[in-house]
Formats: sequence, C-alpha cells, structure tokens
Amino acid sequence: MGTPPDIAELEATISRMETRFDADPRADGLMKSYRDLGARFANDLSDPRDLLLSRAAALMMIKYQLD
Repeated sequence: MGTPPDIAELEATISRMETRFDADPRADGLMKSYRDLGARFANDLSDPRDLLLSRAAALMMIKYQLD
C-alpha cells in the first residue's frame, strides 16, 4: 500500500482541479454547488485532511459529470 498524500499534495490537486473546472462553462452550476458544499464541509469537519479529502471527492464528482 502506498503512502497517503500529504496536505500540500492534496491542496495542490484541489487547486489544479478548481482552476480547471472554473474555466469550463459546463461546470458553472456545479462549481457554485461545490463552493456551497465546501462551506458546509468547513463548518462540519474539524480535521484539515478530512476537509481536503471531502473537497477532492466533490471535485471528482464534477469530473464524472463532465466526462
């Protein structure tokens, strides 16, 4: 089993995905929902890693919808 990604790697991946989807007009509504959900995650999750993993999972759902 591999080493789990560290916080910096998760942040970089999330940033890259957000930039990609923000530039895609097909993702406009999805990114608004993602940002609303991100605020909910921030309120509900206290561990930074849990927060980042939740955001990454939401972004993967957007990727799934666009593919």
